[in-house]
Amino acid sequence: MLVAVTAIGAFYAYKDRNKNTLVNYYFGSKKMSPIPVGLSLSVTFISSITVLGYPAHAYMMGTVVAWFGVASTIQVFIACVYYIPLYHRLQLSSVYELLELRFHRTVRLFASCLICLHSITHMGFTMYLTALALTAVTPMSMVLSVLVTAAICTLYTTIGGMKAVVWTDTLQSVIMLAGSIAVFIKVAILLGGTDKIWEAVERGQRNTIWDFNSDPTLAHTFWTIVGGEFSWTNAGCCNQAFVQRYQSCETVRDARIASIVSAIPMSLLLIIATMNGCAMYAYYEGCDPMTQGKLKKVDQTVPYLVMEIFYDVPGMAGLFVSAAYSGMLSTVSSGINSVSNLILEDYLVTCFPNWSDKTKLNVSKLLGIILGTLVTCMVFITEALGATIIKMAVTVAGAVSGPLIGVYTLALFFPWINGLGAICGMAFGFIFTLWITIGGMMYPNPEKLRMLPLSADNCTLYTSNFTLGRTDGFTTYSFAQTHPTTVFMEDLNSDRPYLADTLYAVSYLYLGAIGLASTMLIGLLVSFITGFQRAKDCDPRFFVPFVDNKCLPFKVRNFFRFGVPELLDEKKPPVEFTEKTSEELNGFLAKTPEIRNSAEKPDGLDVTTV
Repeated sequence: MLVAVTAIGAFYAYKDRNKNTLVNYYFGSKKMSPIPVGLSLSVTFISSITVLGYPAHAYMMGTVVAWFGVASTIQVFIACVYYIPLYHRLQLSSVYELLELRFHRTVRLFASCLICLHSITHMGFTMYLTALALTAVTPMSMVLSVLVTAAICTLYTTIGGMKAVVWTDTLQSVIMLAGSIAVFIKVAILLGGTDKIWEAVERGQRNTIWDFNSDPTLAHTFWTIVGGEFSWTNAGCCNQAFVQRYQSCETVRDARIASIVSAIPMSLLLIIATMNGCAMYAYYEGCDPMTQGKLKKVDQTVPYLVMEIFYDVPGMAGLFVSAAYSGMLSTVSSGINSVSNLILEDYLVTCFPNWSDKTKLNVSKLLGIILGTLVTCMVFITEALGATIIKMAVTVAGAVSGPLIGVYTLALFFPWINGLGAICGMAFGFIFTLWITIGGMMYPNPEKLRMLPLSADNCTLYTSNFTLGRTDGFTTYSFAQTHPTTVFMEDLNSDRPYLADTLYAVSYLYLGAIGLASTMLIGLLVSFITGFQRAKDCDPRFFVPFVDNKCLPFKVRNFFRFGVPELLDEKKPPVEFTEKTSEELNGFLAKTPEIRNSAEKPDGLDVTTV
């Protein structure tokens, strides 16, 4: 897999050696096919955390995790209706340039800075977790695997640009689907059919997909997963990596096709991950390896299962390892490409406006190398500092998505919002969400996770042919330590403040909705206090009405414009003058002496006058 992605990068570097333009490097000359772009979009969403983490979620919490596959598709509708036409109309190099055009440069820099920091930490976090989970149960060295994969990822991203990223993502999407499906098929064969898996799921009370409990403090229910999908919406509508791919398509129609195509493998991978978690539970029913102390973390259960069931099938364990690393590479390569574009457009070009395209291209490639090195360093810093930096990275990530989609909602749909309202709303939303997240980390309530019971009572009935290669250094964790007992919870509750079981206890999946609502509320309030911007003065290029269906009456559509002027259709084709058109025009001129006279002038007939 690593050889193949390197070859793809080298191929596009050679093929486009004479196309030294930023449009080709970052947008694939804006003529890419929507199918590979859609597959690239899907695996940019789906990282190795999905391949390794979501089955572990289903293993511990049941089939309710399958709703993530539904939640991931909602953003496709929002992007196709509102955002994709806007981005194709404006043709922005940086998605956050819209915030400067609509509000103020400060809003653009604030949003761009948050996303750059979030992207770098997320890339390092993803790479670290992938290496940690896989090297714990395989003979691979963590240092070697990180260095090799980071170097290759940086290489093909830097030399091949957007085309290399999209086509390597396409290959990786196939590998991820094949590796994930292979696990479920093999377990079903070993257990004697899929019905045995679902029987075990029922016995273990893991058929939780119809959990419609409305308690907002429960971590995973239908409402928290589907209702709290704003992190998906942020990624699909306001993320630089996605906007670059939308604009790499030639037309709005192609971009919409790419977005719709992305929903298919995205939801499939999430549902297959849930099925793998159920299969894993059926396989280890009554003999959980984590309860036995063979594993430190539940995230290691999936690769442990893979090495066990495929120990006698050459290449199959390698296929799954490739699937996990493909998820990581797709996330990191997209991140490097998009963040380098953000740094160039939002910061460097402003300081050095006279740079030529060739200089900008060389700087972009240098930024790619620097970012790849920085992400690699983040992995080893994370390994050295332990869980603290991981928790901080997750905290910042959770606090970014809601306020960002909030300020974009204000920019596109509310013409009265001024620049001060936007920056105050976004800052408040970020700080408020960050406060809730930190409070939740300080006062956790494991009962709200509703981890389902596991046991190792039947381990004597089964003897594995698989021998774990690296058991040295493993700390034995009992089930009671993984899932705190009632006595522990009573001690924990003794000094808990009131907010610990109310505001801080809200499901992490609702943080995006909280950030969105608080950003919009403060943005509207500050704009009201400081003076709303007049809707008729709003540039119609940056406004998107909630309802703009041409089939509706003009009065209805005009109402949802809130006083913003109509946008002239600049792409409307010129009138084709046929013989009939010429006769009509001559008849019109004959009746209008003033226009007839103006037509006889040397400049000819003014189009606007006609």
